[in-house]
Amino acid sequence: MSEPVVKIRVHGHVDDLYALSLLFPEGVYPDLHVVTAIEGTKDGVLDRVKNTDHQETHVTGPGCLPVIGARFLERGWIAREIIAPLNGYATLADSNFKPVVPVSASWQVKGGGGEAVFGSPVPNRPTRAITANRHVSLRELLPKRVTFMSENPMAAYAASVLAGQPSWSEYYRLLEDIAGHHGTPLDKLPETGLAQRQALKAFTMAANNRAFGRHGMSKRNANLAQDELMNLLEAREFVRRVVSAWLDAECGGLMPRDRVDGGPLRFGLDDPGAS
Repeated sequence: MSEPVVKIRVHGHVDDLYALSLLFPEGVYPDLHVVTAIEGTKDGVLDRVKNTDHQETHVTGPGCLPVIGARFLERGWIAREIIAPLNGYATLADSNFKPVVPVSASWQVKGGGGEAVFGSPVPNRPTRAITANRHVSLRELLPKRVTFMSENPMAAYAASVLAGQPSWSEYYRLLEDIAGHHGTPLDKLPETGLAQRQALKAFTMAANNRAFGRHGMSKRNANLAQDELMNLLEAREFVRRVVSAWLDAECGGLMPRDRVDGGPLRFGLDDPGAS
């Protein structure tokens, strides 16, 4: 064996494992690709998991080599850093995607090999149509965005915030970071072309005055009707659009948009032409 081979075994919902394999087959992105035993089928332009009898999924390629030289207690978080850009791009490609996590790593080198265990998987079953592979441009735009997230931790962090539990504080902090990246305060973000003014105004109003917003209960305006304020589903859609527009500006191209699950959205968020 001339080159070491490392496999980082990952776990997550079976739909998310399959989505990652659709986005990152061998040859699409340098140094990393995803291999899965999960079987799927086309559903129009979308994809569905067909068979979950075998769910073994791993990330491999030269980009996984840092796991070998790491100290035992560091291997888990190094594995997470390696797959973070893959999770990040999948989050942008599919609004329902939830990041997968590394549970173990194995490697084969000349004269032997090794293995490290980080956690244990939980069985699951498919529940949805997968949108990650719905358009050819999602494959074409992938390399620059994944490279950008690899080289810019804030970009991978932004995608992880989108995939995590909705939070006014996390969303607000992320938008401030993106505005700061452009050298402007948050209220001027629309002038960069990354945000729609109506939606930003509704977001900041809600983040500051929701009963469980980013401030304590004593700081909010109790006279505002809670049902008239932006909700977290709308906030997630708004922040997702800002992050996608930011990466479009940084990396070029226009990534196809899908929207979060749920009913009608207010504040211009159902307008397909809005940022």
